[in-house]
Amino acid sequence: MSEPGPLNTLLARIFQEPELLARIQTEPQMVFAEAGLSEAECQGLADGSFAALDRIGVHPVLRMHYQMATNPEIGKHVTIRQYLPQILRERSHG
Repeated sequence: MSEPGPLNTLLARIFQEPELLARIQTEPQMVFAEAGLSEAECQGLADGSFAALDRIGVHPVLRMHYQMATNPEIGKHVTIRQYLPQILRERSHG
């Protein structure tokens, strides 16, 4: 299994390191440069769309992490509400 590159490594750290999250939100280009990202990766992250993130090879889970970090409003559209009753039923049965 290959090691993740600097792009996915950076994005995996966003919610593990509060200061990194704050910097991504306030000075993203500086963070990207410090992480050693390519120009294409910087442009893809600046665009931020799922398509742009896919083009630069962002892991699917990390796409959502990045979008939630850079656009907190997106969290309102991500929910498990419709599945919650089933989850609770299954949890009660071990």
